[in-house]
Amino acid sequence: MVKVNRRQERIWALQILYGLDLTDELREEAALRRIDNFKEENLLTGSHYFEELVLGVVKNRERLDEEIDKRAINWSVERIAYVERNIIRIALYEIEQEIPIAVAINEAVEIAREYADDSSARFINGILSNNRGESS
Repeated sequence: MVKVNRRQERIWALQILYGLDLTDELREEAALRRIDNFKEENLLTGSHYFEELVLGVVKNRERLDEEIDKRAINWSVERIAYVERNIIRIALYEIEQEIPIAVAINEAVEIAREYADDSSARFINGILSNNRGESS
């Protein structure tokens, strides 16, 4: 089995979540089908981090979207482009799972630069950096 790095796993999660979001299928059953199809098409075996990300985002989407709405001043989650909002969802989910905040933000920004553009990367950085550390 080939070792895959976390960034690649995040990108795979983004691809699946983007497709689910675009077709309005952000539900667990649809996510499981897409994950299985993706693994089959890419000859992946065993458990992978991207599966945890996809299922975690899908299962917690409502709460993640509420958090995005709180952080994105003058923006609603529906106004954010599909790619960007799913990058943000992944990062927020990772932060909840105790991935260091700086790592989650950096990964989100780098993936945004690759799959969106610099202005998207700045936008995502701003949202993820907003209110960070406020838990009281």
